[in-house]
Amino acid sequence: MRYSSLFLFLFFLVSCATPQAVPTPIPSKTLEPATETPEPSLTPTKLKTATPASTPTQVWVRRGPGIVHCTILLYHHVAISPIESQYYIHPENFASQMKALDEWGYTPIPLSLLVKAIEEGAALPQKPVVISFDDGRMDIYETAFPIMQEYDFPGVFYIISGGLGDKDLVGVDELKEMAEAGWEIGSHSHSHADLSKITVEASYREVVLSRDVLEEALGFPVTSFAYPFGTITEKAGQQIHIAEYESAAGLGHTDSQGPGNLFYLQRRPISWDYDLKRFAIVLGWEGPLSIEETSTP
Repeated sequence: MRYSSLFLFLFFLVSCATPQAVPTPIPSKTLEPATETPEPSLTPTKLKTATPASTPTQVWVRRGPGIVHCTILLYHHVAISPIESQYYIHPENFASQMKALDEWGYTPIPLSLLVKAIEEGAALPQKPVVISFDDGRMDIYETAFPIMQEYDFPGVFYIISGGLGDKDLVGVDELKEMAEAGWEIGSHSHSHADLSKITVEASYREVVLSRDVLEEALGFPVTSFAYPFGTITEKAGQQIHIAEYESAAGLGHTDSQGPGNLFYLQRRPISWDYDLKRFAIVLGWEGPLSIEETSTP
């Protein structure tokens, strides 16, 4: 009887304690938020870190000072040629080339940024390129400029100071509009004379005074010069420094730009008959030509 009473007493204690010893609902409610909360907060973070990695044009790395590899493209006309002139690029071809730059991951930069990288170092995109134009033709403003605006591409436009506003040449208003859109304006001499065939006095006007004329007309600094015909002489080189240009552009066959050629930057002329394969060779692009080609020589 004594053992039976004891058993009943212990059974009573256990049965009374059981509801308090198994608080299942409470822990389950407190643990659920702990396992679900991190997932929403981690998802946006993963998306943000993945996006820049898949967009090469957003990767900027410090380059320089010293030699910087950057192709400088050179155009003269973007228009339908009255003859098969190497200086005329068909508008459809030019549009295809700009689309290729965008899809191949190239980022056009101002010339002044390239100069800064050469002289003191600067952050540049993974695939920088400079797009330059000579002579100041109106078709660059009317055709090339709008196409480049679609991609927010800047350019550098070298102007013949003695021809401002002449027929088929851009004027002050057009140049100011382009400058406001991020383009840079340089001097391409006063009359496009061959610097190797004129007197020292005439050369001074072409190199030094042309900058003064442009700056007075435009109201902002003109810091770069492009040699007509790519011709440089010892005297012209001296006058570039007298005029205090920050850089000068010529012709060349490489993308190597540095202190040794800061006043004869190497530019790659684009000819009328270049298809996208030839354009890719100029850039050093080795990937697939993924865009639809619309070459129209």
